[in-house]
Amino acid sequence: MAWYVFALVDAVPGGRTGAGLSGPLSLRKLPAGFAVVERRADVPPVEFGSLKKHQDVVARLARAVPAILPVRFGTLLEEDHFDEALAERDEEITDAFNLVRGRVQFTWRSRGRKTDGAARTGKDSKAKTGAGSGTAYLRRAARAANPAPPAAFRPLRTKLSPLMAAQRYQPATLALPEAVYHLVDRKHADRYAAAARALVESRPLLSVTGPFPPFAFAPEIL
Repeated sequence: MAWYVFALVDAVPGGRTGAGLSGPLSLRKLPAGFAVVERRADVPPVEFGSLKKHQDVVARLARAVPAILPVRFGTLLEEDHFDEALAERDEEITDAFNLVRGRVQFTWRSRGRKTDGAARTGKDSKAKTGAGSGTAYLRRAARAANPAPPAAFRPLRTKLSPLMAAQRYQPATLALPEAVYHLVDRKHADRYAAAARALVESRPLLSVTGPFPPFAFAPEIL
């Protein structure tokens, strides 16, 4: 039977690990931490109940460890594929743990913006790839990997930067609307939430949710 993976954590969760989707959770030791897994024969159906259960497990684990890297829903790996997927990723995992340790995520969206999603991003990058020097190309590639938020989101950095540890912008895709994610120290979460509410009151087209586990700051390791 394969392993269904919920998250990577940097320490043994405090208290009882509890249940996963349909069975008990267990830990697989890794050089840089632990994988929280459940024995399962198949991938769960993509439906609200399964998605919510998965997210509830990750949220519960996030409260019980210093650092967590959530793994995307539906990650099911055979024994040999599990070890292969994590081979030589120790440094990447450690760096990611260091980024998210003791921190939570807030998610911002703009209700007033219309985008055409991934199509425009892909078109622009293709048009520019061949032009300019090698240095210019590398700079464009870096911007494409971590694009700057559009103007609608710029007040967030102005008002909230003292309370956030990191920011990431996700352009719209076919499946998801665009979003700005902020990584915030847990000890600052209440202050951040209060400042965010005040900002929403003055800019009603913006909306914020959270705190959440740091889904947007976890690398796609598995």
